[in-house]
Amino acid sequence: MTGREDSERAHDWTSRLEAFASALDDIDGDTAISFCEHAFEAWQHLALAELPPRTSPVILIALEPLNALMKVMTTVTIDWQDTPDVRDRLTRDGAQRLAEDALNAIVDACHRWSSEGMPSLDQIKQRTSAVGADIKEMEVVLKKRNANLDKQDAEAEADRYGAVLGYHDPNLDAKVIFTKVCSFTDEEHRRYLDAYERLRQMTDSELFRHISDEHDVLCDVLIGILQDLRDHRISITDEDAMDERRRKLRSALISFTTALQIHEDQTVRAARSTFGRNTPEVQAVQALFNNLRHDSFEYRWLGELRDALLHGDINAFKYQFTARMDGEPTVNVDMDREYILEFTKASRKKWLNRGQLEAMASDPSVLDMIKAVQPELGELQDTLDEIMYPNVTEDAATIRELIGRFDGRQGMYCLQTGPGFTRRIGIPPFHRLAPRILQFAESHRRSG
Repeated sequence: MTGREDSERAHDWTSRLEAFASALDDIDGDTAISFCEHAFEAWQHLALAELPPRTSPVILIALEPLNALMKVMTTVTIDWQDTPDVRDRLTRDGAQRLAEDALNAIVDACHRWSSEGMPSLDQIKQRTSAVGADIKEMEVVLKKRNANLDKQDAEAEADRYGAVLGYHDPNLDAKVIFTKVCSFTDEEHRRYLDAYERLRQMTDSELFRHISDEHDVLCDVLIGILQDLRDHRISITDEDAMDERRRKLRSALISFTTALQIHEDQTVRAARSTFGRNTPEVQAVQALFNNLRHDSFEYRWLGELRDALLHGDINAFKYQFTARMDGEPTVNVDMDREYILEFTKASRKKWLNRGQLEAMASDPSVLDMIKAVQPELGELQDTLDEIMYPNVTEDAATIRELIGRFDGRQGMYCLQTGPGFTRRIGIPPFHRLAPRILQFAESHRRSG
């Protein structure tokens, strides 16, 4: 290749590099590392597609940018590994500025060839050898760093479980700081988690809470109607407005009575799943519901009202709204006794006791029935818990033991559920321990 050809090719490659350096905004990558990787791959593709002869000075314009971008990538990688606080690490923009400066320095050096002359063959050999040596050295550094990260991840994989504390340090900007207090074996983790989940299910009593939630919805509807009447937002004579309130009240009542049946059905099913079919525990659970249905007028007929609403007439009860000029408005909801007796006429349920309903002088108040059944349901749930969770004392002791593993430190208590606390993984997955469950375990010790 002649000197003139070298000069023309050097000018062409310098223009390519200059254009590449000015177009770094177009390189993909939201993070500093991903930007560096994409920038390196992009120039590598351009350089290797038409690599100049190794004896030509132009080879330096092809290879030295790769060396420069590799150095930026190494700087970014080390910064990411050695800077714990993500806010202090190099950003995509910071990495791009480093790359622009490095590439523009090479462009400036190439421009000086026109006045200072092109590198000699010996200089080309020295500089290409230096590029190769630099790249190998950086590969060794990155390989060593990655090996260290691999080791951290392997150690974390073998230390998946433990007590994790979340706390706040006023001296730091982070809202919550997580630290591992101690490690657990697989057996310890499973023992703590199982005991916690059993206590959570018992204390939350989701099926029982569902009844309470639906009762709250019903109360909210009633309160809303009373407030609308009291504040004259609706009128008794406005049939459309009153029909809308009746529909909302009817829907809430259907949901509440259905929640009663869901509570029974799913509690019996849970007992069968836990203890097996036809076991003494399942028979005891079923007997509790049967006894409540036999002894409680309210529970028995609210159940029949539900059946009537779902399978008979959606309007199997009566409404009465009253708005007084000189007093508080009232809302009455009564079971349609005549309809319910007709609906249950062919029933073979011995415990139904239709005569009790026939002997009544007026329609029973649904709201009074709901009020009366609530303490009965509470007592029922307490007895159900004794059957469904026979190991509550042992589970509470296990959770107190877990609490002790935190050494009295204040903050958010968590169970680590997977590997973490490494540079790559960061905060591990965890299961937050609800304070109400921990408090229950502590109070059970005092009452036990």
